Amino acid sequence: MSLQTVYAGQVRVLASIKPIQLIAQDMLGDLAQIGVLLPPGSSPHHYSLKPSSIAQIHDADLFIWGGPGLELFLTKTVSQLEHPALALLEGGEAHHHEEAQTADTEADAHHEHDHGGSDPHFWMAPERALAAADLIKDRLVERYPENAALYEQAYNDFAARLAVTDQQLQQQLKAVGDTGFYVFHDAFGSFVTHYQLNQLGYFTVDPGRKPGARRLSEIRTALETNQARCVFVEPQFKAPVVASLIRGLDIRVGRLDPLAVAIDAGPDGYSNYLQSLADSFTNCLSGE
Repeated sequence: MSLQTVYAGQVRVLASIKPIQLIAQDMLGDLAQIGVLLPPGSSPHHYSLKPSSIAQIHDADLFIWGGPGLELFLTKTVSQLEHPALALLEGGEAHHHEEAQTADTEADAHHEHDHGGSDPHFWMAPERALAAADLIKDRLVERYPENAALYEQAYNDFAARLAVTDQQLQQQLKAVGDTGFYVFHDAFGSFVTHYQLNQLGYFTVDPGRKPGARRLSEIRTALETNQARCVFVEPQFKAPVVASLIRGLDIRVGRLDPLAVAIDAGPDGYSNYLQSLADSFTNCLSGE
């Protein structure tokens, strides 16, 4: 008997950002009605809540967010909720990861301090996304114990599907693991570490902050000496500095979306997102 035929009602879940929605929807399917707070193209780094957004948060049965390290603008509203929100980066395995790269400027160090010394983009690695799904499952079991078996089954099914996707991506990305590249925004460290890719650096830790002259000089030198084959930009931000820096060089430009704007939330939505990242890396780094 399917989950859909057993379960008569839906929990109203609201995710702060699209990647969290993808994880929750991929796991829960029809067990929950899962919306997303931030509109397409918006960044949690620079977003201001509207009254309608605050109302959305209060109306949800469960609000899931990254935590203050990722979404400081939500802190006040979350503190006023009748039912506690679930912060995926506070305690729990979704918070832990190995640093892909340390900051080399005082500004970078301050930014990482704001995130508790941890990469807040936990959805970039399947093991951290699975840990987040486990936290979501546990909170739902706590709130709705009568449906505990359904949530446990949904989590186990999600974990099994994700393991298959992960194995496929491991094989796909082996071919480009040694090829150097730069990213515009330091958001992909967990993905890079998990799949053992050769990220040489990033332009900025905060998309709203211009990279410093020293960093740009180092990147230009690496590009001129063929250490990197590709530079990745993001759809949320215009990056004229990238176009300027690679002018006259035989460097490919790829696109990586840290917020999964183009991915449909639904069955296999999170796995589809990981696949889209892997395809972007493969296409740019292999020259296809």
